Amino acid sequence: TIPMPPPNVTGKLHMGHAMFVTLQDVMARYARMAGKQTLWLPGTDHAGIATQNVVEKQLEAEGSSRAALGREAFEARVWQWKEQYGGFITGQLRRLGASCDWCRQRFTLDAGLSDAVAEAFVQLADKGLVYRGAYMVNWSPRLGTAVSDLEVEYSEEPGHLYFFKYPLADSDSGEYLPVATTRPETILGDTAVAVNPADERFRAFVGRRVTVPMSGGRTVPVIADDYVDMEFGTGALKITPGHDPNDYEIGKRVGLETINIMNKDGSLNEAAGAYAGLDRFDARQRLWQDMEAAGLVIKKESYSTRVPRSQRGGEVVEPLVSEQWFVRMAPLAEPALAAVADGSIKIMPERFEKIYNMWLENIKDWCVSRQLWWGHRIPVWYVHSSQADADAAEEGRSDR
Repeated sequence: TIPMPPPNVTGKLHMGHAMFVTLQDVMARYARMAGKQTLWLPGTDHAGIATQNVVEKQLEAEGSSRAALGREAFEARVWQWKEQYGGFITGQLRRLGASCDWCRQRFTLDAGLSDAVAEAFVQLADKGLVYRGAYMVNWSPRLGTAVSDLEVEYSEEPGHLYFFKYPLADSDSGEYLPVATTRPETILGDTAVAVNPADERFRAFVGRRVTVPMSGGRTVPVIADDYVDMEFGTGALKITPGHDPNDYEIGKRVGLETINIMNKDGSLNEAAGAYAGLDRFDARQRLWQDMEAAGLVIKKESYSTRVPRSQRGGEVVEPLVSEQWFVRMAPLAEPALAAVADGSIKIMPERFEKIYNMWLENIKDWCVSRQLWWGHRIPVWYVHSSQADADAAEEGRSDR
Protein backbone atom coordinates (compact mmCIF):
# COMPACT_ATOMS: atom_id res chain seq x y z
CA THR A 1 0.00 0.00 0.00
CA ILE A 2 1.30 3.43 -0.99
CA PRO A 3 -0.57 6.46 0.38
CA MET A 4 -0.10 9.49 -1.85
CA PRO A 5 1.31 12.57 -0.08
CA PRO A 6 -1.85 14.62 -0.61
CA PRO A 7 -1.34 17.73 -2.75
CA ASN A 8 -3.19 20.88 -1.65
CA VAL A 9 -6.72 21.17 -2.95
CA THR A 10 -5.92 24.79 -3.94
CA GLY A 11 -2.89 23.83 -5.94
CA LYS A 12 -1.72 23.03 -9.44
CA LEU A 13 0.91 20.45 -10.21
CA HIS A 14 4.56 21.48 -10.22
CA MET A 15 7.80 19.59 -10.81
CA GLY A 16 7.88 18.26 -7.25
CA HIS A 17 4.47 16.65 -7.73
CA ALA A 18 5.56 15.21 -11.08
CA MET A 19 8.63 13.66 -9.42
CA PHE A 20 6.85 11.91 -6.55
CA VAL A 21 3.98 10.77 -8.79
CA THR A 22 6.48 9.26 -11.23
CA LEU A 23 8.38 7.44 -8.46
CA GLN A 24 5.24 6.12 -6.79
CA ASP A 25 3.73 5.12 -10.13
CA VAL A 26 6.87 3.14 -11.00
CA MET A 27 6.79 1.34 -7.64
CA ALA A 28 3.07 0.59 -7.89
CA ARG A 29 3.27 -0.74 -11.46
CA TYR A 30 6.34 -2.84 -10.65
CA ALA A 31 4.60 -4.39 -7.63
CA ARG A 32 1.54 -5.26 -9.74
CA MET A 33 3.72 -6.82 -12.45
CA ALA A 34 5.40 -8.89 -9.69
CA GLY A 35 1.99 -10.32 -8.80
CA LYS A 36 1.47 -8.41 -5.56
CA GLN A 37 -1.87 -6.97 -4.46
CA THR A 38 -1.13 -3.26 -4.70
CA LEU A 39 -3.03 -0.19 -3.56
CA TRP A 40 -1.86 3.29 -4.46
CA LEU A 41 -4.25 5.47 -2.48
CA PRO A 42 -4.90 8.98 -3.88
CA GLY A 43 -6.17 12.02 -2.04
CA THR A 44 -5.97 15.78 -1.54
CA ASP A 45 -5.23 17.98 1.45
CA HIS A 46 -7.73 20.60 2.64
CA ALA A 47 -4.86 23.16 2.90
CA GLY A 48 -6.36 25.12 5.78
CA ILE A 49 -4.43 28.37 5.45
CA ALA A 50 -4.22 28.46 1.66
CA THR A 51 -7.88 27.60 1.08
CA GLN A 52 -9.22 29.99 3.71
CA ASN A 53 -6.99 32.71 2.26
CA VAL A 54 -8.39 32.18 -1.25
CA VAL A 55 -12.01 32.37 -0.10
CA GLU A 56 -11.37 35.38 2.15
CA LYS A 57 -9.92 37.24 -0.83
CA GLN A 58 -13.08 36.42 -2.80
CA LEU A 59 -15.20 37.80 0.02
CA GLU A 60 -13.09 40.99 0.18
CA ALA A 61 -13.68 41.50 -3.54
CA GLU A 62 -17.41 41.20 -2.85
CA GLY A 63 -17.25 43.73 -0.02
CA SER A 64 -17.80 41.10 2.64
CA SER A 65 -15.65 39.19 5.14
CA ARG A 66 -15.39 35.99 7.11
CA ALA A 67 -16.57 37.78 10.26
CA ALA A 68 -19.60 39.19 8.45
CA LEU A 69 -20.67 35.72 7.29
CA GLY A 70 -20.12 33.91 10.58
CA ARG A 71 -18.48 30.54 11.02
CA GLU A 72 -21.15 28.17 9.65
CA ALA A 73 -21.87 30.26 6.55
CA PHE A 74 -18.15 30.73 5.92
CA GLU A 75 -17.46 27.00 6.15
CA ALA A 76 -20.34 26.36 3.73
CA ARG A 77 -18.82 28.90 1.34
CA VAL A 78 -15.43 27.15 1.48
CA TRP A 79 -17.02 23.74 0.86
CA GLN A 80 -18.75 25.29 -2.14
CA TRP A 81 -15.40 26.57 -3.43
CA LYS A 82 -13.82 23.16 -2.88
CA GLU A 83 -16.52 21.37 -4.88
CA GLN A 84 -16.16 23.87 -7.72
CA TYR A 85 -12.36 24.16 -7.95
CA GLY A 86 -10.87 21.42 -5.77
CA GLY A 87 -10.74 18.77 -8.47
CA PHE A 88 -8.29 20.59 -10.72
CA ILE A 89 -5.14 19.00 -9.35
CA THR A 90 -6.54 15.46 -9.36
CA GLY A 91 -7.59 16.01 -12.97
CA GLN A 92 -3.97 16.83 -13.77
CA LEU A 93 -2.82 13.67 -11.98
CA ARG A 94 -5.22 11.58 -14.04
CA ARG A 95 -3.97 13.17 -17.25
CA LEU A 96 -0.42 12.27 -16.22
CA GLY A 97 -1.57 8.65 -16.17
CA ALA A 98 -1.13 8.06 -12.41
CA SER A 99 -2.34 4.49 -11.83
CA CYS A 100 -4.02 5.18 -8.49
CA ASP A 101 -7.18 3.44 -7.31
CA TRP A 102 -9.28 6.52 -8.04
CA CYS A 103 -12.48 5.01 -6.65
CA ARG A 104 -10.86 5.17 -3.20
CA GLN A 105 -9.85 8.83 -3.43
CA ARG A 106 -9.90 10.61 -0.05
CA PHE A 107 -9.98 14.20 1.18
CA THR A 108 -8.37 15.14 4.50
CA LEU A 109 -11.65 16.61 5.83
CA ASP A 110 -13.64 13.46 5.06
CA ALA A 111 -15.58 12.27 8.11
CA GLY A 112 -13.43 9.19 8.70
CA LEU A 113 -10.17 11.11 8.45
CA SER A 114 -11.43 13.85 10.75
CA ASP A 115 -12.30 11.18 13.31
CA ALA A 116 -8.78 9.78 12.97
CA VAL A 117 -7.25 13.22 13.59
CA ALA A 118 -9.33 13.64 16.76
CA GLU A 119 -8.38 10.16 17.94
CA ALA A 120 -4.68 10.83 17.32
CA PHE A 121 -4.89 14.04 19.36
CA VAL A 122 -6.58 12.22 22.24
CA GLN A 123 -4.01 9.41 22.21
CA LEU A 124 -1.13 11.91 22.20
CA ALA A 125 -2.78 13.78 25.08
CA ASP A 126 -3.24 10.54 27.06
CA LYS A 127 0.50 9.87 26.66
CA GLY A 128 1.37 13.34 27.95
CA LEU A 129 2.67 14.44 24.56
CA VAL A 130 0.19 17.32 24.07
CA TYR A 131 0.10 20.49 26.13
CA ARG A 132 -1.23 24.01 25.99
CA GLY A 133 0.97 26.96 26.86
CA ALA A 134 2.09 30.47 26.03
CA TYR A 135 5.27 30.29 23.96
CA MET A 136 6.95 32.11 21.09
CA VAL A 137 5.23 31.37 17.77
CA ASN A 138 5.23 32.71 14.23
CA TRP A 139 2.14 34.93 13.96
CA SER A 140 0.55 35.93 10.66
CA PRO A 141 -1.42 39.17 11.31
CA ARG A 142 -3.37 39.11 8.06
CA LEU A 143 -4.36 35.46 8.35
CA GLY A 144 -4.91 35.87 12.09
CA THR A 145 -3.24 32.58 13.00
CA ALA A 146 -0.05 30.99 14.20
CA VAL A 147 1.96 29.27 11.45
CA SER A 148 4.60 26.58 11.77
CA ASP A 149 8.32 27.07 11.19
CA LEU A 150 7.93 25.17 7.91
CA GLU A 151 5.35 27.74 6.74
CA VAL A 152 7.78 30.65 7.14
CA GLU A 153 10.20 31.59 4.37
CA TYR A 154 13.14 33.92 4.92
CA SER A 155 14.26 36.36 2.24
CA GLU A 156 17.16 38.79 2.13
CA GLU A 157 15.64 42.25 1.71
CA PRO A 158 17.00 45.80 1.84
CA GLY A 159 16.31 47.47 5.17
CA HIS A 160 18.00 49.62 7.78
CA LEU A 161 20.05 49.25 10.90
CA TYR A 162 18.98 51.89 13.40
CA PHE A 163 21.60 53.13 15.92
CA PHE A 164 20.28 54.94 18.98
CA LYS A 165 21.03 55.90 22.58
CA TYR A 166 19.91 54.00 25.65
CA PRO A 167 20.34 56.64 28.41
CA LEU A 168 21.80 55.56 31.77
CA ALA A 169 19.04 56.02 34.34
CA ASP A 170 21.43 57.04 37.13
CA SER A 171 23.44 59.53 35.08
CA ASP A 172 23.02 63.30 35.04
CA SER A 173 25.78 63.81 32.48
CA GLY A 174 24.03 62.33 29.45
CA GLU A 175 25.77 58.94 29.55
CA TYR A 176 24.23 56.34 27.28
CA LEU A 177 24.71 52.86 25.90
CA PRO A 178 24.75 52.77 22.07
CA VAL A 179 22.43 50.10 20.66
CA ALA A 180 21.43 49.04 17.13
CA THR A 181 18.27 47.31 15.88
CA THR A 182 16.48 46.52 12.63
CA ARG A 183 13.04 46.87 14.26
CA PRO A 184 12.78 50.11 16.27
CA GLU A 185 9.10 49.57 17.11
CA THR A 186 10.07 46.65 19.37
CA ILE A 187 12.10 49.00 21.62
CA LEU A 188 8.84 49.55 23.49
CA GLY A 189 8.89 45.88 24.53
CA ASP A 190 12.52 45.76 25.68
CA THR A 191 13.17 44.34 29.15
CA ALA A 192 16.99 44.44 29.17
CA VAL A 193 20.09 45.46 27.26
CA ALA A 194 22.76 42.75 27.01
CA VAL A 195 26.52 42.99 26.45
CA ASN A 196 29.13 40.28 26.13
CA PRO A 197 30.94 39.74 29.45
CA ALA A 198 34.25 39.76 27.56
CA ASP A 199 33.57 43.18 26.02
CA GLU A 200 35.70 45.66 27.95
CA ARG A 201 33.90 48.63 26.35
CA PHE A 202 30.72 47.94 28.30
CA ARG A 203 31.89 46.02 31.37
CA ALA A 204 31.29 49.02 33.63
CA PHE A 205 27.67 49.25 32.48
CA VAL A 206 26.69 45.75 33.68
CA GLY A 207 24.36 45.92 36.67
CA ARG A 208 23.24 49.48 35.99
CA ARG A 209 19.86 50.45 34.58
CA VAL A 210 18.97 52.28 31.38
CA THR A 211 15.80 54.12 30.39
CA VAL A 212 13.75 52.66 27.53
CA PRO A 213 13.40 55.39 24.85
CA MET A 214 9.92 56.88 24.45
CA SER A 215 8.52 54.63 27.21
CA GLY A 216 7.64 57.33 29.70
CA GLY A 217 10.59 56.56 31.98
CA ARG A 218 10.55 52.75 32.27
CA THR A 219 13.97 51.38 33.14
CA VAL A 220 15.57 47.98 32.39
CA PRO A 221 18.82 46.34 33.54
CA VAL A 222 22.08 45.99 31.64
CA ILE A 223 23.05 42.31 31.75
CA ALA A 224 26.04 40.24 30.60
CA ASP A 225 25.42 37.27 28.29
CA ASP A 226 27.75 35.21 26.09
CA TYR A 227 25.12 35.14 23.33
CA VAL A 228 25.88 38.76 22.37
CA ASP A 229 28.02 39.17 19.25
CA MET A 230 30.53 41.93 19.99
CA GLU A 231 31.00 42.58 16.27
CA PHE A 232 27.34 43.17 15.40
CA GLY A 233 26.02 46.72 15.50
CA THR A 234 27.46 48.43 18.55
CA GLY A 235 28.09 45.26 20.55
CA ALA A 236 25.16 46.07 22.87
CA LEU A 237 21.96 44.13 22.21
CA LYS A 238 18.42 45.18 23.14
CA ILE A 239 16.48 42.22 24.56
CA THR A 240 12.81 41.92 23.61
CA PRO A 241 11.58 38.52 24.86
CA GLY A 242 8.04 39.17 23.59
CA HIS A 243 9.00 39.67 19.94
CA ASP A 244 12.23 37.86 19.08
CA PRO A 245 12.84 34.09 19.37
CA ASN A 246 16.47 34.45 20.45
CA ASP A 247 15.60 37.14 22.99
CA TYR A 248 12.79 34.91 24.23
CA GLU A 249 15.28 32.16 25.04
CA ILE A 250 17.60 34.63 26.78
CA GLY A 251 14.65 35.98 28.74
CA LYS A 252 13.67 32.51 29.92
CA ARG A 253 17.25 31.70 30.88
CA VAL A 254 17.83 34.80 33.02
CA GLY A 255 14.26 35.42 34.18
CA LEU A 256 13.35 38.58 32.27
CA GLU A 257 9.82 39.91 31.99
CA THR A 258 8.06 39.29 28.67
CA ILE A 259 6.11 42.29 27.36
CA ASN A 260 3.80 41.91 24.39
CA ILE A 261 3.34 45.24 22.58
CA MET A 262 1.34 43.93 19.63
CA ASN A 263 -2.27 43.06 18.88
CA LYS A 264 -3.07 40.02 16.76
CA ASP A 265 -3.78 42.27 13.74
CA GLY A 266 -0.25 43.71 13.73
CA SER A 267 -1.14 46.98 15.43
CA LEU A 268 0.48 48.07 18.68
CA ASN A 269 -1.46 47.58 21.92
CA GLU A 270 -1.76 49.64 25.11
CA ALA A 271 1.66 48.43 26.33
CA ALA A 272 3.13 50.64 23.57
CA GLY A 273 1.83 53.77 25.29
CA ALA A 274 1.44 56.72 22.92
CA TYR A 275 1.89 54.42 19.91
CA ALA A 276 -1.06 52.16 20.71
CA GLY A 277 -3.34 51.58 17.72
CA LEU A 278 -0.66 52.25 15.09
CA ASP A 279 0.23 49.58 12.55
CA ARG A 280 3.62 48.05 13.39
CA PHE A 281 5.33 49.60 10.35
CA ASP A 282 3.72 53.01 10.87
CA ALA A 283 4.82 52.84 14.51
CA ARG A 284 8.39 52.15 13.35
CA GLN A 285 8.48 55.43 11.39
CA ARG A 286 6.68 57.48 14.05
CA LEU A 287 8.85 56.19 16.90
CA TRP A 288 12.06 56.89 15.00
CA GLN A 289 10.91 60.44 14.20
CA ASP A 290 10.11 61.03 17.88
CA MET A 291 13.50 59.64 18.91
CA GLU A 292 15.20 62.01 16.45
CA ALA A 293 13.32 64.92 17.98
CA ALA A 294 14.35 63.77 21.47
CA GLY A 295 18.03 63.58 20.50
CA LEU A 296 18.22 59.81 20.96
CA VAL A 297 19.19 58.93 17.38
CA ILE A 298 22.81 58.21 16.46
CA LYS A 299 22.44 57.19 12.80
CA LYS A 300 20.56 54.98 10.34
CA GLU A 301 22.40 52.76 7.85
CA SER A 302 21.25 50.69 4.88
CA TYR A 303 21.34 47.04 5.86
CA SER A 304 20.26 43.74 4.30
CA THR A 305 17.98 41.81 6.65
CA ARG A 306 16.50 38.30 6.70
CA VAL A 307 12.76 38.94 6.68
CA PRO A 308 10.38 36.14 7.75
CA ARG A 309 7.38 35.95 5.44
CA SER A 310 4.31 33.73 5.46
CA GLN A 311 4.60 31.03 2.84
CA ARG A 312 0.86 31.34 2.20
CA GLY A 313 0.10 35.05 2.33
CA GLY A 314 3.52 36.61 1.75
CA GLU A 315 3.19 39.09 4.62
CA VAL A 316 5.89 39.67 7.23
CA VAL A 317 5.43 37.20 10.07
CA GLU A 318 5.61 38.58 13.60
CA PRO A 319 7.30 36.55 16.36
CA LEU A 320 5.15 36.86 19.46
CA VAL A 321 4.14 34.91 22.55
CA SER A 322 0.73 33.32 22.20
CA GLU A 323 -1.18 30.56 23.96
CA GLN A 324 -1.30 27.57 21.63
CA TRP A 325 -1.39 23.76 21.61
CA PHE A 326 1.92 21.95 21.17
CA VAL A 327 3.13 18.37 20.65
CA ARG A 328 6.28 17.30 22.52
CA MET A 329 8.62 16.23 19.75
CA ALA A 330 11.69 14.84 21.58
CA PRO A 331 9.95 11.59 22.67
CA LEU A 332 8.71 11.09 19.09
CA ALA A 333 12.05 11.91 17.50
CA GLU A 334 14.05 9.44 19.61
CA PRO A 335 12.61 6.19 18.13
CA ALA A 336 12.75 7.71 14.61
CA LEU A 337 16.46 8.41 15.07
CA ALA A 338 17.05 4.94 16.53
CA ALA A 339 15.30 3.25 13.59
CA VAL A 340 17.77 4.76 11.13
CA ALA A 341 20.75 4.20 13.41
CA ASP A 342 20.05 0.45 13.78
CA GLY A 343 19.25 -0.03 10.09
CA SER A 344 15.52 -0.72 10.49
CA ILE A 345 14.94 2.19 8.09
CA LYS A 346 17.33 2.89 5.23
CA ILE A 347 17.51 6.37 3.69
CA MET A 348 18.51 6.62 0.05
CA PRO A 349 20.67 8.30 -1.09
CA GLU A 350 22.68 7.71 2.07
CA ARG A 351 23.98 11.29 2.22
CA PHE A 352 20.49 12.48 3.27
CA GLU A 353 20.83 10.52 6.51
CA LYS A 354 22.89 13.39 7.96
CA ILE A 355 20.15 15.89 7.11
CA TYR A 356 17.51 13.59 8.63
CA ASN A 357 19.50 13.20 11.86
CA MET A 358 20.31 16.91 12.13
CA TRP A 359 16.64 17.86 11.69
CA LEU A 360 15.34 15.44 14.31
CA GLU A 361 18.16 16.08 16.79
CA ASN A 362 17.34 19.82 16.77
CA ILE A 363 13.57 19.60 16.47
CA LYS A 364 11.43 21.83 18.69
CA ASP A 365 7.96 21.19 20.05
CA TRP A 366 5.40 21.46 17.26
CA CYS A 367 2.66 24.11 17.40
CA VAL A 368 -0.41 22.24 16.10
CA SER A 369 -3.14 24.82 16.73
CA ARG A 370 -4.29 27.30 14.10
CA GLN A 371 -6.80 30.13 14.50
CA LEU A 372 -8.69 29.10 11.35
CA TRP A 373 -12.31 28.27 10.56
CA TRP A 374 -11.47 25.84 7.75
CA GLY A 375 -9.85 22.66 9.00
CA HIS A 376 -9.82 20.12 11.82
CA ARG A 377 -10.97 21.46 15.16
CA ILE A 378 -8.95 20.50 18.21
CA PRO A 379 -11.21 18.22 20.32
CA VAL A 380 -11.11 20.47 23.40
CA TRP A 381 -14.00 22.49 24.81
CA TYR A 382 -13.91 25.51 27.11
CA VAL A 383 -16.33 26.80 29.75
CA HIS A 384 -16.83 30.58 29.66
CA SER A 385 -18.25 32.82 32.35
CA SER A 386 -20.76 34.42 29.96
CA GLN A 387 -22.20 34.07 26.48
CA ALA A 388 -20.42 37.29 25.50
CA ASP A 389 -17.04 35.74 26.40
CA ALA A 390 -17.94 32.58 24.48
CA ASP A 391 -18.94 34.59 21.40
CA ALA A 392 -15.73 36.66 21.60
CA ALA A 393 -13.59 33.51 21.74
CA GLU A 394 -15.49 31.92 18.86
CA GLU A 395 -15.02 35.00 16.67
CA GLY A 396 -11.31 35.24 17.49
CA ARG A 397 -11.69 38.48 19.47
CA SER A 398 -10.45 36.97 22.70
CA ASP A 399 -7.99 34.34 23.93
CA ARG A 400 -10.23 33.47 26.88
